[in-house]
Amino acid sequence: MMTLKYPAPQTEVVPVLPDGNVFRLPPQGEPRVSASTRENLQRLNAQIRRRLPGATTITCHPHRVGLSSCVAVTVEGRLCRAVNILITVSGQESWPDEEEYEHPRWYITVTDTADMLYLVLWLNGVVIN
Repeated sequence: MMTLKYPAPQTEVVPVLPDGNVFRLPPQGEPRVSASTRENLQRLNAQIRRRLPGATTITCHPHRVGLSSCVAVTVEGRLCRAVNILITVSGQESWPDEEEYEHPRWYITVTDTADMLYLVLWLNGVVIN
């Protein structure tokens, strides 16, 4: 089994990061998220825990849809229940609206591949903890 360690992102006081990225990932130093992104991450975490108390496994399937890089993430819990999340690199950030969390698949778009990778790492941390 492989373990990936990464620092948890710290919240910046700005409502949105100026470059439009989901995560600010400097070459050195702590990763950062805006207050808005922090709220979206907390909502995503709460929705996963609501649907899957005791989530146990995360499976990722990277692929392309047209010219966009994507990763299909399946978070599985007890009793064969699952949450499916499609994370797509689109050049902009978007999160499911509150009512969209009632659907079987959730769609999240991020600005670049670094954001997609860090979001998958964060999701893994949510499942493990």
